[in-house]
Amino acid sequence: MIRLGCPRDVAALRWEWAKEWHGVLGSKPDEAFVDAVDRWMSGPRTVWTAYHAGDAVGMVCLTHFERMPSPAVLASGSWGYLGQLYVRATARGMGLGSALVGQVLAEAEKRAYSKVVLSPSEESVPLYLRCGFTDDHGMLIWRRSQT
Repeated sequence: MIRLGCPRDVAALRWEWAKEWHGVLGSKPDEAFVDAVDRWMSGPRTVWTAYHAGDAVGMVCLTHFERMPSPAVLASGSWGYLGQLYVRATARGMGLGSALVGQVLAEAEKRAYSKVVLSPSEESVPLYLRCGFTDDHGMLIWRRSQT
């Protein structure tokens, strides 16, 4: 099940990510970290959390960007940045990463974003390519169909 993330679950997942990738010590985030994540979540972004057997096991963030109008194109346009995709090691291989990316792309369609952009890790590229992203000089881009 995927639903909008709550600060406590998102903070716990971010803490686990930091432990896995950067060796952060400590078993769980303190209240100051949860508060910092809560403040971060109040910005121009949406965070979803994946749950399995009642536990938060994955997350993804979609950050909103508004393009500045130009003399050639007076109307502004919007696009999204996909970030913070993380699935606990114990929940990998269950399709949750693809489901979280699918949630972001469904929301991008709903918001009529022209594109979603991300900066992938080397390990994540195959997942994003399977989800419809294409490589553009090291960045990955998904473009909304114009049909």
